Amino acid sequence: MERKYYSGGEGKPPIWIQPIIEEGKMFNLDFFSFTNMLDWDKQGDDETVLEPLIAFLAKWGDSVIFAFHDKMSELLFSLDTYDVAKNIMEKSDYFSPDLFLYARCVALVNGSSYYNAILKGRKKLSADLDFESILYVPVKAWERLHNDDGDNYPHIPKVSYETYSNEAGWKDSPMMK
Repeated sequence: MERKYYSGGEGKPPIWIQPIIEEGKMFNLDFFSFTNMLDWDKQGDDETVLEPLIAFLAKWGDSVIFAFHDKMSELLFSLDTYDVAKNIMEKSDYFSPDLFLYARCVALVNGSSYYNAILKGRKKLSADLDFESILYVPVKAWERLHNDDGDNYPHIPKVSYETYSNEAGWKDSPMMK
């Protein structure tokens, strides 16, 4: 495998963005670097919280936007399991697949440590917290970049983040038997 070197400089993207632009994919660490841009001083107004992230993605183009969308979908897919959902199911008479998705979004915006703690079962998701708005970031960034209304957004991630998409993660669920 050939080692690639990137350099900074005027007019160039930050060094950590360059491989994402070139390869069209990102690592978990990259994704959580992006979510660190969220402006939590504006908590309560999701649009304003997300604005720095949307602006940054739009600045670096389609490959970065699509890589973010792919990684977000992969991370949410990994949390789409019966083990992660169990806590929410036990505390409610009704399990909403949509609300479970929005609760999984909270794990994304709270950083890598929190996400990994949820994934490994050291922490539990709460049905009382959600951050659905993160799901719309890729389309909003693309709309801004292309001055488009979003109806023409051309990217579909390889994996779905919708609840029950991760069939292997639900195989032990009493709901699937």
